[in-house]
Amino acid sequence: MNRYFIVHAALLLLVFTLHLFSQEQMSPVTGAHDMEKVTIDKYVFETALNSADRTITFLQWVIGVFSGVITILFVIFKYRDEKSLEKNRDELKESRDNIERIRLELVDEEHKLNVMLEKLQVMTRDYESKITGIERKISNLETKSDELDKKTDNMNEINRYFSIAYNSVESGNYSEAVLYYSRIIETEPDELTLKVVLNNRGIAYQNLGKYDHALKDYQRVIDMDPNHPQSYGNRGNVYDTMGNFEKAIADYSKGIELKNDYTDAYYNRGWVYLKKQNFRAAADDFKKLLELQAGDVETMFSLAEAYLMLNEQASFVNLLVQLRRIGVEGKNETLLLMFELLQKIVSGSTVHDPAKQLKTAIEKYGKINWSITELKAWNNETAALNEQQKLLVYELLEVIGNQNLNF
Repeated sequence: MNRYFIVHAALLLLVFTLHLFSQEQMSPVTGAHDMEKVTIDKYVFETALNSADRTITFLQWVIGVFSGVITILFVIFKYRDEKSLEKNRDELKESRDNIERIRLELVDEEHKLNVMLEKLQVMTRDYESKITGIERKISNLETKSDELDKKTDNMNEINRYFSIAYNSVESGNYSEAVLYYSRIIETEPDELTLKVVLNNRGIAYQNLGKYDHALKDYQRVIDMDPNHPQSYGNRGNVYDTMGNFEKAIADYSKGIELKNDYTDAYYNRGWVYLKKQNFRAAADDFKKLLELQAGDVETMFSLAEAYLMLNEQASFVNLLVQLRRIGVEGKNETLLLMFELLQKIVSGSTVHDPAKQLKTAIEKYGKINWSITELKAWNNETAALNEQQKLLVYELLEVIGNQNLNF
């Protein structure tokens, strides 16, 4: 029950009692005489005083009762309020505790969010750095791709020029070969390609008799790569053609030093030694060459010539037997017959018209491509032969020199 409702009820009860009393006092009083009226008034007054006194006493009692009731109600409500207040305080404390807990949780979450934000910022910077790096790499790749496309176009053009130049060399059109090798050089190829082209153009110049141009091309390669054996070998060929045998031997020797299995250098140096009539050095180079490429027929013929000039008949004959056993064919059959006829002449054996036999072989097996310059020099200067033998050798060599004539 609401305490205000109870107080309200008590006040209404008090008002109702006063109303009853007022109704009682207002009842009419009759009398004829003044004395009686006075007596009546006095009585009424006394009665009223008594009634008032009783009423006051009653009211005091009512007030006391109500005061007690109010006091009890106050105590009850105060107790209830205190309990309610205590409960409210507990709830408030619990709420404050919850709020504090939530605040701490929020602080912790805020800290976590700040940590995450810092990590995210670091990751963002890392990603930005990585993205920048990737963009830079992509840019580099695009640049390299453009360069590769350009190089591809250049390589296609270079390959086309190479093909034309190669066919020109095969057909003996060395001027055209020089033209297309020069065009390749104008494309500014890589160093490896440039070295190959310069060497090939040098060979073409050499075949055109432009030895100075050839030497310049070979020198350019040597300047780029001092350890390029083929350039020394090719330059040695030019010096050999120009008759500068000492420089030729020096370049061949340098090429062999850089590449100890450089077969062309051994072969060419051997022939320069033959021209210088250093037959022993020539034989050594040809024997070394046979170690590198056993059974090479051309090298065996070259070594046979060296043995002939050294007058080492046993080695000379043994080599001819090996060649016959191998079974040479075509032009080499003619060349082998020439050496066999020379062996018979040098050994003093009877040989019937060797020049005619060689002519018949040329007609049957074909012309031979063999330098007889060294053999002529040997026959004229160093061969230990009598006049008849020298004459037979001369006639035989003349057949080789004149093999372009109709027999």
